[in-house]
Amino acid sequence: MSVTDILMIGMWSAFFATSMCILNSTPFKYIIPTFICGFAGVLTRDLLQNTGLSVNWATLAAAFTIVIIAGLIIRSQKVPPIVLICAVLPQWASVSMFQMLNDLRKVTVLTGDDLSKAAVDLTANTAMVFVISLVIAIGFAMGLAVLKLVYREESKKEKTLGME
Repeated sequence: MSVTDILMIGMWSAFFATSMCILNSTPFKYIIPTFICGFAGVLTRDLLQNTGLSVNWATLAAAFTIVIIAGLIIRSQKVPPIVLICAVLPQWASVSMFQMLNDLRKVTVLTGDDLSKAAVDLTANTAMVFVISLVIAIGFAMGLAVLKLVYREESKKEKTLGME
């Protein structure tokens, strides 16, 4: 995949993330961070995959990048979940999810060899959705842990000011 293709996909993903953010009535101050994080996440994932990294590791790095960039833009270790969720939506295994739902429908109506094939496809797509979801959760946890370290001094000052 060429760099221009990656940039184009990143822009469309950022527009999608921003649209989901607006659709969920997110406060205006979080719309631009969502756009930037959505773009950076897809850019990170696609560039890493382009260099030969597996989709799981690239997605983990992208989820981590989303959290770090959101924390740096918003300047807090407390990043609103709506920013993270909307920015990571383009990362998620949506194709596998839709195929999984289609396979689930097939399993209920097919018989014989077709049923066996649909059952194997269902298992594979379910595993893909589970693994990508787990990878995103781990990337988010790692990013939030780093933000907690980065903004540790700030939170100590907030606690001190609150006690006075």
